[in-house]
Amino acid sequence: MARQWTEQTAKWLCVAAGAALIFFAAVIGGRVAAFKGLWRAPDGGPWASIALWIVMAVALLFGMDRGIPREGLWSSRLYWMRRALLVAVFATIAVMAWLK
Repeated sequence: MARQWTEQTAKWLCVAAGAALIFFAAVIGGRVAAFKGLWRAPDGGPWASIALWIVMAVALLFGMDRGIPREGLWSSRLYWMRRALLVAVFATIAVMAWLK
């Protein structure tokens, strides 16, 4: 049985999408700083890389979901947060590939 869609659900999903956007910005910033020789993040090993790709895959799937309604204030905000999430995922992949 599916849960009922509420604005509170949309609000919490906006918070989660915002946290993911901050995470992707930190990954991009860390890669650029390491490339420029300013700062190198501690190595998390292969598990950190696997976790990053899993988070990017989940964010990509969530950003492309068309089943979320757009009625209401938080639902419409969530629509734009999901679009920003898609851009952030592709930007993270581009920076990772470019600064390899």
